[in-house]
Amino acid sequence: MVARRLLLPDRVWWSAAIAASCLTCATARAAAKVDCTTEAAVLSQAQSELPRLEVASPQDRPPYCITLETIMAFAGRVQAHVAHCPNSQYAPAAVDWIKKRADYSKLFAQYRCKRTR
Repeated sequence: MVARRLLLPDRVWWSAAIAASCLTCATARAAAKVDCTTEAAVLSQAQSELPRLEVASPQDRPPYCITLETIMAFAGRVQAHVAHCPNSQYAPAAVDWIKKRADYSKLFAQYRCKRTR
């Protein structure tokens, strides 16, 4: 009889643990859903603040390298966004951003830039 009483709280504990686990998983899935419109608006704002490579000079290496790195990071954000939101306004331009990222990566290596992060 004593053994049965000890098992009952264990069963209650396990049931509560399983319920909490299911709730956590459901909450995580809901949080993982991307709000494509908001993300596109954030990208649009970030794009408007991107530095222009035409203004930076390769002779002035630190600012040039930082500009390249910033644009490459933005291109990566666009690529990740389009992967989550294929119907985004950035979908048509994603290929161009991927190409820019590859081209700027070559320049980054050519001028022996080092990552800031």
